[in-house]
Amino acid sequence: MGGTALQVLSPYTVERVEPILIEEMFAEGLTRYGPDPSYWHCADGLPFGYDLQKPDVEIDPEELQLVLRATGRQMRCDIGIHIFVSDLAGRPVLARVAQRVARRCDGWVFVEFHDRPSTDLLDHLCGVGRCVRVDDAVYLDAQAMAAWITHPQFHVVK
Repeated sequence: MGGTALQVLSPYTVERVEPILIEEMFAEGLTRYGPDPSYWHCADGLPFGYDLQKPDVEIDPEELQLVLRATGRQMRCDIGIHIFVSDLAGRPVLARVAQRVARRCDGWVFVEFHDRPSTDLLDHLCGVGRCVRVDDAVYLDAQAMAAWITHPQFHVVK
């Protein structure tokens, strides 16, 4: 898939998560594309979409165990939110939707970094919320994701 994606893990079922995801996409100003309700677009016409699946389809089982140990809860849904084109303007939209879905669904957002994040950055994110480190990436709870979105080094990797 071209473009950019963010993953949110939630202990809730797809049936519980999807209505929340849809509400948050509407709240961000996205509009559903009629023929396919999983496709959306923003006012500028950028194409967005989502998919919902079990977390073990794309997430490494060892990473799921790390999140389980941190949260004490089994993740039951992997929420993929994506923009189908490489457009920097769409990436903050993805991040805001992911953060709000994580907040409402007790979720964790998977964040990849361009380069290995500094200890200071990770300490900052962990100090604001909870953070599970995985090589050059992290799973952030909603509070840590909100801090990441407002951080001067914020970026979303393609």
